[in-house]
Amino acid sequence: MRTALIISIIIIIVGGVFGNYLRFNEQVPDYPPDLGRVPFNTEDFIGEEKRFSEVSYDALKADTTTLRRYVGSDGTIYWLFIAYFKSQKYGSQIHSPKHCLPGGGWTIEYIEPYMLSLPGGITKEVNRVFVRTQGTQQLMFYWFETRSGAIREEFGIKWDLMKNSIMLQPTDAAFIRLTIEIENGNVEQTTDRVIEFFNRFYPDIEQALPFKN
Repeated sequence: MRTALIISIIIIIVGGVFGNYLRFNEQVPDYPPDLGRVPFNTEDFIGEEKRFSEVSYDALKADTTTLRRYVGSDGTIYWLFIAYFKSQKYGSQIHSPKHCLPGGGWTIEYIEPYMLSLPGGITKEVNRVFVRTQGTQQLMFYWFETRSGAIREEFGIKWDLMKNSIMLQPTDAAFIRLTIEIENGNVEQTTDRVIEFFNRFYPDIEQALPFKN
C-alpha cells in the first residue's frame, strides 16, 4: 500500500513537471507563413483581397489571414479564406465552422467527408458542406492543415495539438476554406469547379504555409 502511494505521488510530480515544461517551452516554427505567395491573378482567375468585420478577427485570434474573392473566366465567384495560427495553446485554437455558421445565419444541410485530389497525386480527406441562407445555396470545402497533414475533424486537431506538444514540435496550424455558390442546384458540377480551383492554387497555398507534409 505504501509503495503504491509513493509511485502515485511520483507520477503526479513527474506529470506536473512535464506539463509545466510543455506550457512554458513553446517550439517556434522555423519561418512564418507568406500568404502573399498565393497569386491574385492568373490566366483563368482574377482575385482581390476582402475583409471580415474587425469583431470577427478579434474572435478568431489568428496570427495571419487572407480572404480572397476570385472570379473565374466563366464568371464563377470563389471565396478563399486561409487563417494561420502560430500556436494553438493559449486562447487561439481554431474555431469550427460547425459553430460559426449557425451563428452567422447559415443553415448546415449536411457535412460529409470528401477525398480531394490535388496536383502531384496528393489526396486530402476534407469536409464538403452544403449550406443555405435566405434562398442562397452554397458549397463549402474546409479542412485544418498542420505538420501532420490535412485534418478533417475538430477532435483530430485537438489530438494533433497534444501530440505535437508532447513531441516538442511547433503547434501551428492553418484553416483552409473555399466557398462557392451551387450552380443550378448541381452539387457535383459545382464540386468539379472547386477541384479545378484547388488544382490551380493549392501548390501555392502549400508553399505559403510553413510546414511541408
